[in-house]
Amino acid sequence: MTRRLGAAAAAVLAFAGLAASWVPSAGAQASASATLPPPEVLGDCTDALPVIVASDADAQSDIYSAVTLAGVLDDDSCIVLAGGRDEPFPKDQLSRLAAAAAGGYVVGGTAAVPEAKLAGREVTRVFGADRWETATAVGAVATALATGTEPAKPDAGSGGEESKDPAPKDPVPEWQRRLADEFSAALRSRSAPEDMCMSLHRNGTPVFEHEPDTRLLPASLVKLATATAALSELGADTTFTTRVVADADALAAVSNGVLRGDLYLIGAGDPVLATPGYMKRLSDARPYTDVTELADSVMAALRARGITVIDGAIVGDGSWFGDGEQDYASQRPRGATRDTPAVWKQSYLSENLVGILSGLIINDGYSAYSSDRRRHTRSSDAAQAAASDFDDLLEARGMVIRRRPRSGSAPATDESTAMGSITSPTVSKMLVRILRFSENTTAEMLLKQIGRRHGDASRAASAAAVTAAISELLGPTADDVTIVDGSGLSVHNRMSCAAAVRLLAAAGSGSRFVTSMSIAGQTLTLRTCGPRPTRGRSAANTVYAKSGQLNDSTALAGVSTATNGDVLTFAMIANAPQIIRLGSCNTLRQRTLDAVGRFDYGPSG
Repeated sequence: MTRRLGAAAAAVLAFAGLAASWVPSAGAQASASATLPPPEVLGDCTDALPVIVASDADAQSDIYSAVTLAGVLDDDSCIVLAGGRDEPFPKDQLSRLAAAAAGGYVVGGTAAVPEAKLAGREVTRVFGADRWETATAVGAVATALATGTEPAKPDAGSGGEESKDPAPKDPVPEWQRRLADEFSAALRSRSAPEDMCMSLHRNGTPVFEHEPDTRLLPASLVKLATATAALSELGADTTFTTRVVADADALAAVSNGVLRGDLYLIGAGDPVLATPGYMKRLSDARPYTDVTELADSVMAALRARGITVIDGAIVGDGSWFGDGEQDYASQRPRGATRDTPAVWKQSYLSENLVGILSGLIINDGYSAYSSDRRRHTRSSDAAQAAASDFDDLLEARGMVIRRRPRSGSAPATDESTAMGSITSPTVSKMLVRILRFSENTTAEMLLKQIGRRHGDASRAASAAAVTAAISELLGPTADDVTIVDGSGLSVHNRMSCAAAVRLLAAAGSGSRFVTSMSIAGQTLTLRTCGPRPTRGRSAANTVYAKSGQLNDSTALAGVSTATNGDVLTFAMIANAPQIIRLGSCNTLRQRTLDAVGRFDYGPSG
């Protein structure tokens, strides 16, 4: 085969010449389901220039590229299979490599064929940011070899005349190449869909980006935007106070221990008002407003007035938001047609992925609950359900209440007397419930609080308020974001990897925002999915991350501070029909976490 052929002819002839004798079949060698070349295609390595390539299933396209490169090198080369990325070098292939000439080529980056496997052999590594770029890079080398613009065998450093015009030094440092290669390993996975973005920044500077501005379905990464807006629009120290009042005239007319009138439970949109029993069903402790403490203080106030009987009802006032929206399953986004999906799927309600939205909720608005979320009972009137819960708490403390609890409106402030109140944890303390435990109800309630602060608590107006808030922070990148709800349940939300990284970078690596996210491999949503340490290290870097998953989306974004002080901020969003079937700790997430968690080789160290 001549090396003076045109680039296209060289590539085609090289591949065709070998492919003619290599038709993958049941008899071909296999490793982790990869189809590998038979011995006649691998060639004899004795004194031949080796083309080294990984041989697990994820390296299939690299194997094809290696065959193409070996075809251009013709009889002067052989192909050496280095095994899987996390497997030792196969012994038979090591023997073949030992018989080969010095130097050689490696197809794939260090994530595919680690330097340790090369045992000091000086090679020319040919790779790109993903499988397609690697194939393109191999094509460029093959073209250069075919046209004679590159030496057929790279100089291994032993002999030969020194070049009078040495090639300029590659401006990209080796650590950056390695980090980019390891981070982009997810893109080379068989699981990687066409619609996928990735972005990685080190100390605020991009290291690797793949389609960073592409707008994709982000699932729960929307909570990054909701939490950011909650801090800026509501304030980190903001709290929500639930009050109990009685009609002033009825209170003044108490006789023989009987209050002839209602007691009013008035909500202020506290998303975490709950009973201890509801919270104890959860495996992880989290901040909440204990409504039993409110019951204790109200009972004390009633007893101080000698009241033992309420000849009336507990009335729940949930008018705080004023929009009457309890869910979004019947809504469609602005500009929708008859065929446009609703903001929420009905299954989100039937499976209790989100509770009831109201200005007054206890236990996420469920009238009854069990250890299995799917068996909770959704209330048709959250304020009435809250009144019923409070009624039970007072009766358990000895109060006699003669009428059934209901929802309604409390009397005006100047016509009522306070009987007790309780204040929620601060917004900053609630972040853990959104970012670590990915609570949809809490996120949606905070979204509505943001809208109310701007004069309209409806979903559409609240989403617009969040969009405006993050637009000031993101600048032009804000065009990559569409907010339709606060939790990320809606299939109409959109976000780019660049936007996710910028939201995290703005929060700061040591901020409460970042440390409120899951610790990969340790806490709830990522408990079973964490970075795997490299050999010689007892543990990987701590990675704080927010995950997201819907039927057609898997996503991950987070921050990690390496042992050398470098801060890595990253995002990965992948969309494909039923990608949820990959599982929560899928290859895309695992490789992303591994790259970030194993980083300890930057120049800061």
